[in-house]
Amino acid sequence: MDILTHTLSGVAVGTVASSFSKKGSLDRIKILLISGLGGALPDLDAISLWSKFDVTLGRIFRLENSGRTIYSAKFWYSHHAFNHSLVAALLWCGLIALCIYFINKQKTTFIDSLKSNHIAYVGFILGFSIHLLEDMPTPSSAWGGVNLLWPSTEYIGGWGKIWWWNNNDIWLIVVGIIFLNLSFYSLRYVVEVDLRKVTSIVFISGFLMAVYQINTRPIDFSYTNNSSKYQEFEQQSKKIQKDILGEKVYNWVSEMDRRLPFLF
Repeated sequence: MDILTHTLSGVAVGTVASSFSKKGSLDRIKILLISGLGGALPDLDAISLWSKFDVTLGRIFRLENSGRTIYSAKFWYSHHAFNHSLVAALLWCGLIALCIYFINKQKTTFIDSLKSNHIAYVGFILGFSIHLLEDMPTPSSAWGGVNLLWPSTEYIGGWGKIWWWNNNDIWLIVVGIIFLNLSFYSLRYVVEVDLRKVTSIVFISGFLMAVYQINTRPIDFSYTNNSSKYQEFEQQSKKIQKDILGEKVYNWVSEMDRRLPFLF
């Protein structure tokens, strides 16, 4: 799935996590940002597609294979490998916790820093994890899913229920979750709102809607390694979105897609 939906999915998780914070708005914004970072970070392993990867990181680490070969392989540092695992979620979270501690170490101990920011760290891990879940219904391609339980060599997913991109209905559901939950944050100043309960209900409802959409695609996008039907699948995925969203909404999303500097 695309990086925008992944990142916003992390933010959507953050709208729930931040409802458990008893601190002010700045703390809640921090939770949203860290949760969004969790949603985006697994795709850092796609850096091997960077045009200068071979002459920079490849040379520094004396890698025998080119970045493009690494991307589609099953090395621990390939795409969908270690960095798409629960272990990676915990390690990255620990690294972020250390960074935050060192920034504030004059004011607190490491344990107190963990306690103070524990909701943000939970949001990060959940945001990271939802990225992994979103990648499981995509095609098998070269990996056969994600290496969720690394260091196990088993990959989970690759079901081909959705295409890599053009899942605009899922994106709109995620945006809807964020919009509704942030609206409830504003509404609490007018009427009494149980933010924990309401944001959780909105998120779970949106999650179930997304699961339904994923499992009712009329096309099986499954393929392994390279597919001669890649362009055909690409066009079919767009047609599915046009049928679901209607021409007006689809054209609006497509126009936004054309303006973005990455695939969506």
